[in-house]
Amino acid sequence: MRANMKEYQSSQLAGIVGISVATVRKYAQYMEKAGYTFIRNESGHRVFLDKHILLFKEFNGLSKTGTASLGHIANTLATKYKELEFEKTKGNNEHIGGEAAGDTTLLDKGSDHKIALTDEQYNNLMAKLNRLATLDDIVEQLDQQKEFNKMLMEKLEQQQKYIEQRLDKRDSQLIESMRNSMDQRQAMIETAVAKFSEKKWWEFWK
Repeated sequence: MRANMKEYQSSQLAGIVGISVATVRKYAQYMEKAGYTFIRNESGHRVFLDKHILLFKEFNGLSKTGTASLGHIANTLATKYKELEFEKTKGNNEHIGGEAAGDTTLLDKGSDHKIALTDEQYNNLMAKLNRLATLDDIVEQLDQQKEFNKMLMEKLEQQQKYIEQRLDKRDSQLIESMRNSMDQRQAMIETAVAKFSEKKWWEFWK
C-alpha cells in the first residue's frame, strides 16, 4: 500500500463509477494508448487511485454524449490529467523550496508567468489534439463510407445478376414458346399435306 493513497481494483472502481469491469478495462486501454500510465501491482494488474475515480467518471460522461470517439476522449483526458499531475508535483516542489528558503509565499512574480505559459502550452496542445481527433474522425468516416460503398457495390452486383438470370429465364421461355408454336404449325401443315395427298384426283372437283 502506498503512503496516503487508497488503492482500488478494477471491480471496486467499476462499482464506484457505475460502469462494468469490462468498461473500466476498455477505458484504461484507451488511456494507455494515449500515453497515460497506470500503476501495476506485482501480478501485472492495474492499480487505481482516488484521482482515477474522477478521471473515469469524466471519461464515461463524455462517452455518453456521443460527440467524440473514445480515442479522442482518451487523448484529451490523458493530456489534461498529466498536466494536472505535473502542476501538482511542481507546486509541491515549490512549496518545499519555499520552506527551505524560509519564504511562506508559494507563488512569486515569476511563477504566475510560468503558469500562464503552461496554460498557453496546454491550450495549444489541446488545439492540436482536437485537429488530430478531427482528422481521425474524417478517416473513420471515410472508412465507413468505403465500407458502405463496398456493400452497395455487392448489392448492385447481386441485383444485376438477378436481373440477368431473370432475363435469361424469360428468353429461354420465349424461345421455348416460339419453338412449340413452330412445331405445332409444322404439324398442322404436315397433317394438311397428308390429307391432300390421300384424295383421289377426281375428288378435287367435288
